[in-house]
Amino acid sequence: MDFEQLKIFISVVEHGSFTKAAETMYTSHSTTSRNVAALEESLNVRLLERDSRSVRLTQAGKLLYDEGKLLLQKAQELERAVFDADRGLNGELTVSSLNLFSGELFSIYGEFCSRYPNVVMGIYNHELSEVFGRVGRREEDLGVTFSYALPKDMKDFEVKKVAAEKCCVVVSEGHPLASRRSVNIAALRGVNYVSVGEQRSEFTRKLEEEVLRNRPKSAILSVPTLESLFLQVRSGNGISIVPYPMAREYGAKCAILDIEDMNTDFDIVVFWRKDNKNPSLRLFLELLTGQKG
Repeated sequence: MDFEQLKIFISVVEHGSFTKAAETMYTSHSTTSRNVAALEESLNVRLLERDSRSVRLTQAGKLLYDEGKLLLQKAQELERAVFDADRGLNGELTVSSLNLFSGELFSIYGEFCSRYPNVVMGIYNHELSEVFGRVGRREEDLGVTFSYALPKDMKDFEVKKVAAEKCCVVVSEGHPLASRRSVNIAALRGVNYVSVGEQRSEFTRKLEEEVLRNRPKSAILSVPTLESLFLQVRSGNGISIVPYPMAREYGAKCAILDIEDMNTDFDIVVFWRKDNKNPSLRLFLELLTGQKG
């Protein structure tokens, strides 16, 4: 099948006449008519019913029109893909992420940017409660979050583990606990505590319950954001339990302690919608899968 003849046929159908199609494609009426006739001859079917005023599709013509448009679209996409492969892929990949530090994740980001310099990677940091929704609503392509923050129903998404992590205790450099490398829960009870209040996850809430057992709410300093939490900790106004990736990002001038007697394991994960067709996302996932083996 001749693609040029197919384009002319589609133009005739969409404009409803050979004359208008010829004007749009900057060719003559006779050339347009000859190309459609040649297409009919090559397929050995009549595609159009013609009269002096209009053209009408036959059943075969309607099939060719519907499927031919898709075929031309696919051909154009293939041409773009081949062209991009020759000069370096252009595109955009948007990432909805927690503001965290992860050596494994940042290594993948760096490798992706080095390998595909013409793809613009936009990383947008959000609160823990916002990341999943933004990917779910297709506002961003890829989500980076903690495994405990994902909802139970993930049937429309794919998830990939990036790194195993755990929680830790952060204290000011001048705090009596600062000289220790690890601490048990009993040592934290009764110490002034800083929490992000209602924004904390159920996972963090359960960990804190072990520390804050039987303590009145008035004994807990509740702040709105992680930035505020670390400011209070650095100032010596309390301690807190936080994920290690957050402590690495925000914990300057803080001591970071392991928790000895409580399992706080979780994963950093990336997730994406199964129906996301962004080719830049596919490239990132291929790289991620290769690195994580």
